[in-house]
Amino acid sequence: MTTPERVAVVGAGVSGIAAALALHRAGCAVEILEREDRIGGRLGLAELGDREVLLGGKNIGRAYSRFRAMLDLLGGTGYEPFGINTSRVVAGRLVSLDSDNRAETMNGILRMCNWRDLAKLDSIARKVKSADTARFLGSDLARKLGRRDDRPLSEHFGRRTTTNFLRPITVRMNGAEPDEAYYGNFATNMGMLIDTFDQPTVGLSALLGRAAELVEIRYRTAVTGISQVNGGVALDLVDPGGRSRQARYDAVAVCTPAYAAAPLLAPLSKALADLVHSVRYFPATVAVVRYTHDVFAADVRAIALDDQPCSNAGSYGKETRNVVRYTFSGIHGRLIDPTEADVLDLVTDTETQLHTHLGVVRQPRTAVAVRHWPQAYCGYLPHYGDFLDALNTAAAPLASIALAGDYLLGGSIEACCRSGETAAAALLSAPVPQGATRCES
Repeated sequence: MTTPERVAVVGAGVSGIAAALALHRAGCAVEILEREDRIGGRLGLAELGDREVLLGGKNIGRAYSRFRAMLDLLGGTGYEPFGINTSRVVAGRLVSLDSDNRAETMNGILRMCNWRDLAKLDSIARKVKSADTARFLGSDLARKLGRRDDRPLSEHFGRRTTTNFLRPITVRMNGAEPDEAYYGNFATNMGMLIDTFDQPTVGLSALLGRAAELVEIRYRTAVTGISQVNGGVALDLVDPGGRSRQARYDAVAVCTPAYAAAPLLAPLSKALADLVHSVRYFPATVAVVRYTHDVFAADVRAIALDDQPCSNAGSYGKETRNVVRYTFSGIHGRLIDPTEADVLDLVTDTETQLHTHLGVVRQPRTAVAVRHWPQAYCGYLPHYGDFLDALNTAAAPLASIALAGDYLLGGSIEACCRSGETAAAALLSAPVPQGATRCES
């Protein structure tokens, strides 16, 4: 099989690493071009005192088969259970959902939801469990549910279900309120909801960083333009010293969020760029704080909050309960260019809420890490199957360019990994442009 020899991957997030490794296995010489100074993208690698933390995604579902396979390729890791454990206040009482306690979880769901909605939720859960692809955007199930996207998700369920059950899910996974989310995309949420999660015993950044042993990664290198040239693709680059140059490749995988991909695609296809630009994103701010003693208990490790900037506060790990992750998202938590002091003032307010609901005494902070993403969560669009069809049609003429990212299959780590592998497969199956270099594999 003939494959392109020299390939660029734009972005060193999960989708970019997955694409690069798949291309490397096929025999391509791969360069990852990353504008930041570290790997992982919106995994959000940061330092909390003397330890590494992730301010973005960090938990690995047991159904994340492709992502786990990729970690195995990079040397592997052990896993420690994290589960799903979250609580919220319903009618003045703390109600918990814990994947280790099915009876308590079922009782909690009954307390949170309108009984008429339970059959609908159960039906979606069963369909997601029945097919591996059902938990991704563009699946048969997602398209079937999407026929009802003339109304937002909130209008398909009762008020109690929407407030107590749906809102913590859509705000946590998409940064969207239930009236900003759509029924056709809810299978992606359900896929994560019914999974059980682990944490790797080896830091994710250390694992993903092993990709540098297989492919070249150019940090602090910004891609400012893409053009098709005879025999391949040209990228306009700005190197770490601020110098501009152009580099040529046989093919390129653009593995970035939609908002970053759109301006790069505009000179190639206005129709494609407009489609990609239309995908919605919502902001989020995360603070991880280390305290002198545990804040949460083993049976209550997180709490979803309403009507305030902090949408969720939870322990960083199942046993690491003195480290708390505060997420500011949803309509009340869409901060605009906050300073670290601004965020920590909100953390102080949230600590008061934790005292009210959990009875914990406020403790001294020993370390803090803060990150703000103006465009953190992919909120998608209604009738997303139609959007993906239009996207594929618009992208078809660009045979030497493939797309990957959270807007194609979903926002989970697994979905991003699969989108990267799909982009690599598309480039490997595309005709090599006339004049391009080739390798035989």
